[in-house]
Amino acid sequence: MGTKDIRAGRLRRFLPTPALVVAFVALFAAMGGLGYAAAKLKPNSVKAKNIRSGAVTSDKLADGAVTTPKLAADAVAPNATNAANAVNAMNAARLGGAAPGECQTGWLKASMVFDTSVLTQDQPDAVVPGFDCASKAEDAIQIHREATGVYTVSLAGIDSGVAITTSAGAGAIGNAVTAASKIEDGQLVVRTWTNSDGHAAGQPDTAPPLVDGRAFGLIAF
Repeated sequence: MGTKDIRAGRLRRFLPTPALVVAFVALFAAMGGLGYAAAKLKPNSVKAKNIRSGAVTSDKLADGAVTTPKLAADAVAPNATNAANAVNAMNAARLGGAAPGECQTGWLKASMVFDTSVLTQDQPDAVVPGFDCASKAEDAIQIHREATGVYTVSLAGIDSGVAITTSAGAGAIGNAVTAASKIEDGQLVVRTWTNSDGHAAGQPDTAPPLVDGRAFGLIAF
């Protein structure tokens, strides 16, 4: 056997067999397919169940990736919650610790508008819709007709009797005038009259006679 035949025999021992070639081709094809699949995922092919809890962090999200329509209706960012708390704290400080609508010295404590024409000698009492800072009860403001043109207004829980009144509404007939004075805390007497009625006969220094059927507004402080 010559030298060339020996060398050729040795080379044949290192040549891959057809089966080995097929195996390598299949392996590279599989690896290439995985890489292609990773780079070419279909839209919406990754579901929530495929993502490990806590795997998606803020630094892994592209800017603008999470938009408002993608947030839950009750989602609140921590910074937004802190900002809301700060605003509430500032508002509370401005209100002296009192919530909006609660009683505070020097503030509006009660308000109402009432047409006295619904009150009579037989039906002298009524519950008046209005604002009372000390009570949200439906009957917090009440009125009682004491006599012609004289009415007692009771404001539940109010510790003041300072108020102003004005004629109002359809009951403000002619030159209607009203005035309020304190009886005690939370209770005032309101008188109504009409200037056009003139003074009592023969008594120019007396006040005009009191009348019913007038509407008035009242604001208490």
